[in-house]
Amino acid sequence: MRRTLLSSVLLSSMLVGVPAAHAAPTAEVVDMFGRTVNGYGVKLVDWEGYLANPYVELTVRPPQDVPFPVTIDLKAEGTSRLMMDLPSQLTATGATKSLTFANASERKTFKLAIHSKRGPGTDEQHTLRLTTRAANNTTYQQTMPIRVQQDQKTVLEPTIPINFDYRYDTITGYFSSQPFRTAAEEAVKDWFRFFDLQPFDTVAAGAENNHLPGNDWQNTVSVTNNAAYNGMWVYFRGIQTPYSTGYPAANGKYHARNGQQLPGPIHRSTAMIFEYDEAGKQLFTSLADEDWYKTEIQGPVLDVHGLVMHEYGHAVAFHSDWAGMRDYVNTSGAGDQDVIDYMGHPVPLDSSYHIPGTQASWDRLSGQSGGWTHLFPTRRWMLTKLALLVAENAGWKVNRNLTPFLKPAIVTTALPQVTAGQPYQQTLAAKGGVPFYDWRVTGGALPAGLSLDRFTGTISGTSTAAPGTYSATVQLRDYDSLSAPVTRTFQITVGGTAPVNQARNATASASYTSGWESVTAINDGIDPPSSNDTTNPRWGTWPQTGQQWADLTWTSTKTLNRADVYFFDDEDGIDMPASWKLQYWNGTTYTDVPGASSYPLAKNQYNTVTFPALPTTRLRVLLTATATSSVGLLEVKAYGT
Repeated sequence: MRRTLLSSVLLSSMLVGVPAAHAAPTAEVVDMFGRTVNGYGVKLVDWEGYLANPYVELTVRPPQDVPFPVTIDLKAEGTSRLMMDLPSQLTATGATKSLTFANASERKTFKLAIHSKRGPGTDEQHTLRLTTRAANNTTYQQTMPIRVQQDQKTVLEPTIPINFDYRYDTITGYFSSQPFRTAAEEAVKDWFRFFDLQPFDTVAAGAENNHLPGNDWQNTVSVTNNAAYNGMWVYFRGIQTPYSTGYPAANGKYHARNGQQLPGPIHRSTAMIFEYDEAGKQLFTSLADEDWYKTEIQGPVLDVHGLVMHEYGHAVAFHSDWAGMRDYVNTSGAGDQDVIDYMGHPVPLDSSYHIPGTQASWDRLSGQSGGWTHLFPTRRWMLTKLALLVAENAGWKVNRNLTPFLKPAIVTTALPQVTAGQPYQQTLAAKGGVPFYDWRVTGGALPAGLSLDRFTGTISGTSTAAPGTYSATVQLRDYDSLSAPVTRTFQITVGGTAPVNQARNATASASYTSGWESVTAINDGIDPPSSNDTTNPRWGTWPQTGQQWADLTWTSTKTLNRADVYFFDDEDGIDMPASWKLQYWNGTTYTDVPGASSYPLAKNQYNTVTFPALPTTRLRVLLTATATSSVGLLEVKAYGT
């Protein structure tokens, strides 16, 4: 600002002993697209409800104005299903993890995921809490939303009947327990929920032979189906030693449809053998969503569902009796392009027909594996997208219409017409991929006055563009680093009469104007480069504080419905107001503009207010200064006819 020496001295005396207002130190959280998510929060997806969910990776930047070293404690609050990558802890209400920063330039990443909610459900919202502890033991807290998109809206069930045969559970009787039986059946169904199947030709009663072991896999028992079926026959048996597993019938008989043997070939029956060391072990049979974290894959709490899901995988696909899986092992997975496209490289199977437990072979999006190690705390073995893609080699066909297998796509094909001068809002729809989507305009441009929200895909604003048709290419990226961006070009028509900035025809006046400033600056038509514009004329009220106003007056009535206000802030006595509003002249007095949308307070941009069309000859911007500052304006635009 241009001030006299006396003015500067007066200002200095006014500010002595007045503490400056500072916001609490804040850590910044940034996603893979470089977006700061502090305001919007994080979005997770719960896929079909029976599959390990993808995680999001986030980068934390510590506060810059606190003494180091700094520790930031992360807490994902709201459900036990929330989890973070190791090292971290699971709790009944969420996951916890700590990050330590030696200096302000350090960056640390963490991964956040949610365990599946079985079956259909509604979208959820939880909380990510960050507690910053500085070297002087001062703590600061901040929170942001965790939005969970529940992708499964209807019950997903196998499309073929599955017959469970418990007649031979005569050694341990594990399956006589209904909760045990339910957990085991659900684990088997979880595989078939993802297969695109139709019933097979009927197998007559007594026509399908299999075998079951005794303890120590001795005294093999020959078994057969005691009823006709056209789906899958599953034998369950509990034994005492030495291990659990599953296998298909190796009897030379395979499923057919309309008399034609199906590719694979597909075995007509399978067996699931369940064993566990009773000493010090507790069987866990709950399928409740909030209970899964209590299980321990290598601990004293043995999860029936997780163990059966893993071991039945050998029966349904991961076994040398499946011809296609033998070929897969022999080629180290090099011939499966779907797996290569998903993982970025071939995934071999080891000699026991397991996906290797090394990190390179973990499911790329979920960080889960069917083995002992995971990117996240190991609790319940979960079915993964990778395991299903590999299982296709046994002859099954995955249902590619299910959301985990859909490639990202922009669903919206056209946008409705924009009316110049009227508020506009349309949200673009998308599907597929990992939907913490990033939306951007990469070609052409939206009509002036409209913008695209990168997080939500919402196009909104009030168009100031001339009538006509505008072209904008929108790019969608999902939260999968290997996904190719997708684009769609929209033709957007602007109709009606383009709004006119009536402020250019008005006479400006003010409650007070500093001697070196000019009130005519507020409607001179110059768009400021920033709020601290040192080049163009400004209107300021220093050293006056309190409530100040600037008026626009017309010689004839104008019908207005929107105003754009650009604040002057030199951070040296002229600051952003504490609040502001618009008033109009009703013929006898100034009164608040009715139906105003909101009064934003943002530096370095126009602050837009819309309101129902209003006839008047005067418009006032009423500003309330902070206790120690003056206020000012760089430009005011008033649109109407």
